[in-house]
Amino acid sequence: MNNYALSSNPISVSFSFTGVTRPDEPKSYESKSLTAASVLAQVKGAGHAAALGLGLAIVVLMAACGSGNNAGTGTQATPVVVTTTGTTPAPISGTALWSCTFATSPTDCGFQVQEKVTGRATVVSLGRDGGTAVRLHTEPGDNNVDGSGDMERNDLWLSQADSDGYEGHEAWWGLSVRFPDDFVFPTWQRYALSGFHHTGSTGQGNFTLGFVRGTLDTDPGALGFQGYGGTQDAGSFTGSVGPVAKNNWYDLVYHVKWSSGSDGIFQVWVNGALKMDHRGPTMYVGQGTYFKLANYHTPLCDPYPACIGTDPPSSVIYDRVIRGSTALSVSSGPLEGVLTLVNGVLALVN
Repeated sequence: MNNYALSSNPISVSFSFTGVTRPDEPKSYESKSLTAASVLAQVKGAGHAAALGLGLAIVVLMAACGSGNNAGTGTQATPVVVTTTGTTPAPISGTALWSCTFATSPTDCGFQVQEKVTGRATVVSLGRDGGTAVRLHTEPGDNNVDGSGDMERNDLWLSQADSDGYEGHEAWWGLSVRFPDDFVFPTWQRYALSGFHHTGSTGQGNFTLGFVRGTLDTDPGALGFQGYGGTQDAGSFTGSVGPVAKNNWYDLVYHVKWSSGSDGIFQVWVNGALKMDHRGPTMYVGQGTYFKLANYHTPLCDPYPACIGTDPPSSVIYDRVIRGSTALSVSSGPLEGVLTLVNGVLALVN
């Protein structure tokens, strides 16, 4: 799926989609014979089956979805019920260890920004809780941002320390994402959203939320996940959300135990429904991981690459990013198998 790489400052990005090299992958820079047009032909030639391999291409974003072994189980569930736009969640729990609602700036709470032009990332008055949120926006030509190559990027990232991305550490995360009017749904194109990236300089990210290509190259992509752990770029695990709609909030909860061994955990809920339950490696041997919010994609146009520069702008909105030690500290509602409402109050499932 999606891969963002970093040393102390994320620079290179690499993805592979079911064995297909992306235009911005460092390997393609080393092998100049692979042109953007040939990459596109390979990506489209990979077909639906390869994509559903969750090439999570993220979507083609692809992803970083390499050809690793399926070392985990992915829940392939039906599309989630969308959150009612007017529903306001309860205030963030006082037991949360860290949280961000972007009250003043995209770089609140320790986030750092990757953008082609200063001001692409902005605070908007469209928060999940009625307050503020952050909008990540790309325009045509927003490529070559921190190693993105042809991909267009406007991302935020936290340090490994702020992400608590260390071997053996366990955490719960909550975040909300919204696709506004000017979001452009990908079809065959790669599109990566939130994720956790390993601290190595090359290879696939540890976890990415993004879009999986449809049955046909003209079909809208569907939301899904892909992760990697254990040996570098091996031990892949996936999950599917399904089609999503504009102008609705999607509340995600992650439960993760970072481990390069068999005791790792990565569970994902979307609007309360369990969409992935992976047990096994969740990070690479000898590496750490860090959190990202992303608007990172192939130019959203055809025919590619001739259309580059005429592609439309696209935005994604994020809010209520929370890290805690329990489900109750990060979730704004019931979670399948974990939390339920008892007399209107969230409580652990017995």
